Amino acid sequence: MSSQRSGWGSRFERHAARTATALNELFATQRLFGVGSPEALVEGTGLQPLIDRCRHFGITTADLRRHGAQFPES
Repeated sequence: MSSQRSGWGSRFERHAARTATALNELFATQRLFGVGSPEALVEGTGLQPLIDRCRHFGITTADLRRHGAQFPES
């Protein structure tokens, strides 16, 4: 059972890190081209499966920040 938990935990961490990186790329694209630009929309659409998996794993905004996601100031 312990090995299953560590396997799940590492998947959680890898997915959170991968999603944080993808979010940072999206934010950079939005800064460069604008939030509603075709480039940002395409990148955002590609990010949806990662976000869906975050929900599945229970990954929160705090987890993503811990993995380096730099959310824009609101």
